Amino acid sequence: MRAEDVPGSLEFDPQQMWDAFVQLTREALRSAPPGKVVALSTTSFRDGMVFLDGDGEVLYAGTNRDARAVAQGFEMAQTWGETMYAATGRWPLGTDGAAHLLWMRKFRPQVYERIDRVLMVNDWLAYRLCGAYCSEPSNASSSLLFDVREGTWSLQIAELLEVSPEILPPLLPPGAVAGGLRQEAADALGLREGTPVAVGLADSQAACLACEAVRDGDTVAIAGSTMPLQMTLEEPLMDEGHRTWTGAHALDGLWSLECSAGLAGISYEWLWQAFGGDGPAQEAYVLMSAEAEAERPGSVMAFMGPWVADHGRLQFPSRVGFLAPFPMTLDPPLTRPKMARAILENIAFALRANLGQLEEVSGRQVEALAVCGGLSESRLFTQVVADVCQIPVQVPAVREASALGATMCAAVGAGVYESLRQASEQMSEWGEILEPDPAMRGQYRTLYKRWLKTYHNLLRR
Repeated sequence: MRAEDVPGSLEFDPQQMWDAFVQLTREALRSAPPGKVVALSTTSFRDGMVFLDGDGEVLYAGTNRDARAVAQGFEMAQTWGETMYAATGRWPLGTDGAAHLLWMRKFRPQVYERIDRVLMVNDWLAYRLCGAYCSEPSNASSSLLFDVREGTWSLQIAELLEVSPEILPPLLPPGAVAGGLRQEAADALGLREGTPVAVGLADSQAACLACEAVRDGDTVAIAGSTMPLQMTLEEPLMDEGHRTWTGAHALDGLWSLECSAGLAGISYEWLWQAFGGDGPAQEAYVLMSAEAEAERPGSVMAFMGPWVADHGRLQFPSRVGFLAPFPMTLDPPLTRPKMARAILENIAFALRANLGQLEEVSGRQVEALAVCGGLSESRLFTQVVADVCQIPVQVPAVREASALGATMCAAVGAGVYESLRQASEQMSEWGEILEPDPAMRGQYRTLYKRWLKTYHNLLRR
């Protein structure tokens, strides 16, 4: 929802969020034997934050698309940009928690004075479950208040921004027990009071854990509504051009180098809704992929949704659309199957471009790519990715990998496994591995170069 008289704002209603959390948890538990839930954990999108007062009441609940503080982000970039990037691994853009604290101090000073704790969204859910104020590195590293090299809240950044470190909660490792399930939450969920609540993860890092990306160079594309790509590193690396993010990994002593290709599944779902689809998105992946499979590669080219990451600036592509042959040569004319294939190839081309940036910044060659998330349900999409990138694509058995990563945290909290690394090794399971088709190498190389050239031309117009 948008806050009244606040341009660019996008908050969420905390009660609606909690009600949805309760409903979905109860639905998930219908297939679980009564009394067999041994622990819970949480995951959430990054960047968004929740500000609480001293009584635990929500003062602000922001999504990762709340752009009200873009001006504050610009000011931080102008004044301390290089210092903040070196410390946090992120260039200030104004969508992070730090910028929203500055916005609140400037435009809602009375509310700002009441802030007692700031939590990431998964931290806030854990607070609702067990009453503990705590955070963890993977999501905290998206706040612009976290020292990504040291793995702690950055006192340097807090001092620069004149933000009290007292509002930053204690940091615990993912999988640690934050507390026991409170009676009120237990009654709402239909679970036992005191059930351990384990510290969770950011959604992208949770997905990487579920894909067993725990070795240097392991790379995962989380092809959901948006498509972040994360490469696991044994050292924190920064890009001089600020195109990439560096964040905390799920495991201590590892880091995640990230490019985000932006909108992915959202573009595909849009096509389904705009051109005759009246069912859920899951049906779109099955039906439209079947339709698109018979279409010729590159017969239509799309430029909408995904982009080549440049996290040093906010990106608003100036032109989007489809590039099709002259209408008289199309038989039949532009159809949903042709458009579906074009969008899938568009996403795959953007994935390849972002993968190239990760390789450039890291100095590592990606030999195989894990692809998870809703788009990985489309075998055509994963095969196109393999053909465009000319590397094997591994698809996990559990496509909703972020949920599995949170489950691994719960398993560690319950004592089922001693560590997250062990949980990842034991609970990760692979589905199909798609090998690149050598016959498609030349064709997709040509199409990719054409797509990349046109993409950059569109941005300059």
